[in-house]
Amino acid sequence: MRKNSLVILGAVLLLGLILLVSGPFAIIGPGERGVVVQKGKVTGEIYSEGWYFYNSLTKDIIQFDTKSKVTTEQITAASQDLQDVTAEVAIQYRIDQSSVAKIVENIGFQKDVDEKIIDPAIQEVVKASTAQHPVADIIKKRSEVKQTTERLLAERLSGYGIVVEEVSIKNIEFSDEFTKAIERKQVAEQKKLQAKFDAEAEIAKAEGKAEAQRIEGEAINANPQILELRKIERWDGKLPAYMLGSGNPLVQLP
Repeated sequence: MRKNSLVILGAVLLLGLILLVSGPFAIIGPGERGVVVQKGKVTGEIYSEGWYFYNSLTKDIIQFDTKSKVTTEQITAASQDLQDVTAEVAIQYRIDQSSVAKIVENIGFQKDVDEKIIDPAIQEVVKASTAQHPVADIIKKRSEVKQTTERLLAERLSGYGIVVEEVSIKNIEFSDEFTKAIERKQVAEQKKLQAKFDAEAEIAKAEGKAEAQRIEGEAINANPQILELRKIERWDGKLPAYMLGSGNPLVQLP
């Protein structure tokens, strides 16, 4: 009886040791998929969320995160008129769950997808989109550049089983030389607008004065007494010391 117990215990320990060495199970979390590779070949079998027992001596389980991810790239590109443009581009994407076996077979692990496929695609597509516009239009047509980048990226990455969900372009910067040229242009335009405003103000002032004089002249012609009224308004209250002609002097001279 004791001998049988020892045999059973030994068998259990041996089985436990085999399971421990072979790594008998894999845990596939939410939003993940596991690709089964047997003897170095992709079998096409894909594990969804859950716990799986397998023989690690003959099989490997390569796990992929298929949830949405965001990667950001700092890109320097050239505009249509060969001006340098620097932008921060953020791409939200996910790996198609049904394509993970194909990705493992043709590309490799998940980090290989980022390094070999997504990052170079972002660089090339953003540069191609920027090259379609003069540098002065890139800010004004920012939404158009974004849409073009998103469309081209989606077309390029879909063949690899990568789904582009959103593209954001932010922190657009230009070369120091171009930025200074824009500042000089803005200052010149402001001065031009100020000069135009001042000229219009002077013209309006002159036109107003001329119109006032015209109205006053018509009023004097219609009523001569207005002229006498204007003389009285302009008189400083001093009488002349003497008068020429036959009139009596206002002040007796000694």
